Amino acid sequence: MSTEQKSVSAEVIEAMKWQIDHTQKQIVSLKKAKKRVGDAEVLQVKGTLLKTYANQIDLNKGYAVLPDYSHPGKDLTVYLDNKKTIMENAEEYFHQYHRDKRGLDTIKQHLVQAQSDLAKQLKRQANFNPDDESQAKVVKQQLIDEDAIKTEILHSSKAPEPAHPRRFYTTDNVLVEVGKNSVQNDHLTLTAKKDYYWMHVSELAGSHVVIHSTDPSEQTLLEAASLAAYYSKGRGLKQVPVDVLKVRQLHKPKGAKPGLVLFTGKADTLTVYPDSKMAEKLAEKK
Repeated sequence: MSTEQKSVSAEVIEAMKWQIDHTQKQIVSLKKAKKRVGDAEVLQVKGTLLKTYANQIDLNKGYAVLPDYSHPGKDLTVYLDNKKTIMENAEEYFHQYHRDKRGLDTIKQHLVQAQSDLAKQLKRQANFNPDDESQAKVVKQQLIDEDAIKTEILHSSKAPEPAHPRRFYTTDNVLVEVGKNSVQNDHLTLTAKKDYYWMHVSELAGSHVVIHSTDPSEQTLLEAASLAAYYSKGRGLKQVPVDVLKVRQLHKPKGAKPGLVLFTGKADTLTVYPDSKMAEKLAEKK
């Protein structure tokens, strides 16, 4: 085996080890995230129980102990916000159920994909013959395509990534930044101040949006939500739901793909029209 062949095989072996280790860490992280989200179904049960027993609940107590229909013979303690009605409390539980279920479904999808990737990676590693020159070249190209081996691009006709996300100023002159791709979404979200507001369309692919304000007006929130809707897969729709959170509620699972973040606590939702004319009007003037 030539020196060049030894070098290629050694590079492939090292890259496969790194890739497998990376995928294993991603699986561990996703399993932890799945555990944190927990059983979303109990939130639906709590909402249903509040509606069923609304007339029998003393709101001033701050909680109610109700028969758990999902576990016959047992009771379930349901905590209440006594500043809201019983039915409003029920809707809060349903809202959180749907949010958690979507988050859990996303985690499960990524976990299944990561486990499938790991099985293929382990199989490829087991079948790799470092003395087979043609196989080494094929596997090296596969690893390059999978970004497990980095290649230096000396010349490229592709325009460089812009230094900043898209920038807009609302009617109240508040800066709103909108990510242009998954990597930029990550950077925008993970470097934003914790008390700033963050937006993303519900259940659709789209840009991360950060409002540079700790107390934005309703006008700013609606305009930023419209930008989130416009820079998403919901652009062609008339009504798009947009989730609104504080940046501090967000976290990124270790090893997760660019653009994937999870959140804790409650998210508000604004339903808006993705207005292209408004986006053009609010865009930062060069």
